[in-house]
Formats: sequence, structure tokens, C-alpha cells
Amino acid sequence: MEQGSQSDIKRRVPPYGPVKGMVEGLQLLQRASPSVVDEALLRSNNVAPNNEYKVVGALRYLALIDDEGKPTEKSRLLKTRGATYMLNLQELVRQAYGDLFKRISLRDASRDLIYNYFVTEAKMGSEMAAKATRFFIELCRLAGFDTSSDLQGGRPPKASGLKTAQLKAKRAAPRREAGVAEPRAPVAPAATSLPLMLAVTPEMAKMEEDDLEQLFRRMLRAWRRAIDDRSE
Repeated sequence: MEQGSQSDIKRRVPPYGPVKGMVEGLQLLQRASPSVVDEALLRSNNVAPNNEYKVVGALRYLALIDDEGKPTEKSRLLKTRGATYMLNLQELVRQAYGDLFKRISLRDASRDLIYNYFVTEAKMGSEMAAKATRFFIELCRLAGFDTSSDLQGGRPPKASGLKTAQLKAKRAAPRREAGVAEPRAPVAPAATSLPLMLAVTPEMAKMEEDDLEQLFRRMLRAWRRAIDDRSE
């Protein structure tokens, strides 16, 4: 009885692994009919290296495999095609994320609203909630749900503190008279690469793709700020 309760708790934790790997796990069940889906099977198919257990958890959360990793009857719904497949996938997602669908309308939802749900209702940490949000939105896209524009496309990047200050200063500056040339500020070289800043370590090689993407973005922002400071 106690073991069953622990399994139920694990099943209630929303998937938070790498999006690409978890989608590949769905595709594996779609094209194959394994007797058991476990980490060994995913490893042999090169699905989510070093994160195989998260894919197993995602498939269990969607009720596509049972506690022993055996595909359920619902897994056969993935083998359908066309509009039937889309409707089946929508039903799988609705059942798995039932409480979320009761609280949030996808037509009006924002990424932040879904993220906040995972933090407050699913009791997930910020990093796990961010990953769970990305996977849920990808599932909605694959299933063809009618969603808000914020869920359909990428969010525009927020302006950095430096750019925000520059924009405010520009708005506050008095307008120059016609015919008076405005002095040009020195143009900093474009920061399109990170020379001598990237060194692949064993720790980096084990990081998830989402974590690496965030790391590279932070390094790129820091490099651009360094160039801006040098040009002042």
C-alpha cells in the first residue's frame, strides 16, 4: 500500500525534463511497441542522455506506461494518425494536467500564469517550474490546442538594465533644433561570439540542453556588457 502511494506521488509531479528528450520519448512509443519502457531502452535509442529517468517519469505522468514501465492501453492512442491523433493527444494532456485545465484557460493564458501554477499548486522550485512550463506548452502545440498568442510564439527578450536606462535617458533628453547635428557615440563592435570564454568541461557535457542554453545566454549578456563598458 505504501509503495503504491509513493508511485502516485511520483506520478503527480509534472514532467520537468528536457523538452526534446521527452518529445522523443513520445515518438518512440508512437513508432515502436516495446514490452517495457525503461532507462535502458531510452539509452539504447539515444533518448535524453543522462536524463532518461525524467522521460520515464513524463510517460508515467501522461499514463502512457504503468509503474513497471509497461505501455498502457492509452499508449496505443499515439499510433493513430491525422485529426484522430490530435484529438487523442489532447485528451491525454487534459487528463494528465486535469487540475491545471480547471484553473487556466489556454486561450487567455500567459507563460507566467502557467509557471506560477507549477510553483504555487504543484509546489515546484523555480527551475523545475520553468522546465515544466516549457514542456506543457510544447505538448499543447503538438496537440493543436487553441492557445493564446503568448503560448504560440517565443517571448520577446526583456531589455537589460543598461539598455533600459539608455532608453529612459533618450526619452528624457531635450530635442535638438533642426539642422544641428547630434554627436555620434562610438560604436562598439558587435558581440556575436564569445572568444576564449567557452571551455567544454565534463560538467558542462552532462548539463541539459535547456540549462546550457540559459548558461550561454547569460555569458553572451555579460560579454556584451563588458564591451559596452569598454567603449564608454
